[in-house]
Amino acid sequence: MGLSVPIYEYEPDDRVCYICDGRVEVLQAADDPPLEVCPTCGLEVRRLVSGAQFKISKVVSPEEAATHGFATWRKSGKGVWEKIGGEGPDVIERKEDAG
Repeated sequence: MGLSVPIYEYEPDDRVCYICDGRVEVLQAADDPPLEVCPTCGLEVRRLVSGAQFKISKVVSPEEAATHGFATWRKSGKGVWEKIGGEGPDVIERKEDAG
C-alpha cells in the first residue's frame, strides 16, 4: 500500500501575491516542517488549515466503528435515521419548518 502525501496550501503572510494568485499548493509529508517562503515567488508564507479528504478502503461494521468512538445511523424514512451502532440518540428526526 502506498504512502499518502497531503497537499498543503500556503498564502503570503501579510501581503497579496499576484505571481501565485494568492495561494500555492505544495505536496509535503505530514511530518515535514511548514514552509517559511513560497517556492515560486519567495514571499514569506503561512500554512492554511484546509478541508481534509480521506477515503476508508476497509468496510467497517457498525459494531467495530463503535469501538473506535463512532456512531452509525441508517435512514429509515423521510427525514428519519435510526441508530444501528455506537452511542447517541436512538432516532434522529428532521423537524419540518412550521412557517
